[in-house]
Amino acid sequence: MRNLLLLLITTVVLSACGNSTPSERWDQAEAATVSAPDVGASHGAGRSAPLLEQRKIIRNGSQRYEVDDLDAARKLILAQVQAHGGHVEGDDRSERGSSIDLSIRVRIPADRFDAFLGTLHPLGELLDQQISATDVTAQWVDVEARLAAKRKVEERYLAIVEQASAVTEILEVERELGNVRAEIESMEAQLNALKDQVSMSTLTITCTKPQAHSEQGSPRFGLAIKRGWHLFVGFLVGIVHLWPFILIAGGILLWLTKRRSARKN
Repeated sequence: MRNLLLLLITTVVLSACGNSTPSERWDQAEAATVSAPDVGASHGAGRSAPLLEQRKIIRNGSQRYEVDDLDAARKLILAQVQAHGGHVEGDDRSERGSSIDLSIRVRIPADRFDAFLGTLHPLGELLDQQISATDVTAQWVDVEARLAAKRKVEERYLAIVEQASAVTEILEVERELGNVRAEIESMEAQLNALKDQVSMSTLTITCTKPQAHSEQGSPRFGLAIKRGWHLFVGFLVGIVHLWPFILIAGGILLWLTKRRSARKN
């Protein structure tokens, strides 16, 4: 029904263009730019039934495991990512004093996301898990409808350019055509981003390995002694550099002391 209405609108506009002046044809095409998206929006309810079977869902999540061997955990994750047709977006390792953390961000095909989650249990104890699902079906349909309408408007502008005879009219229509094409490119980028997020799920896996206090106590104590000695040596070097000022200050202090003693006597 929606395609039929769009066809009728296009036919009426093109028929009107054949019996009007060049400036009137441009005004009619510009008016179609506003009316065409409204047609798609008004028939969104009629298309809701089949869309229920093709929902567009973005699934993302994060997991945190406590592991015994970070290298073995990383090897397992990378192997499962490759086996499920995904890829790695980030691979970071950091030390927090009481533990060492390995964080890997992966993209997995949406239809294999649940199966991939099931392969991570051998990593160790699952400490935390957050999985989200966002329905972007309405946004997807809206962008597709507006994109189709803009492409129809682009075709009308191209037809007007071919029929135009005045240079000023051609320049004006080409300027509007450039604006329409910029909007089309923006909508295409938005739609491609939605397709990427729907088709590939993102999961951040953090593996934590606790560190024993005995392993980190002695190195920290030795490092503290070393830093303290360096600070003490630096303090002595600073005093040596300031010896002229210290000598002058000592002489002034000695002179003031003698003067005060002379006044008392």
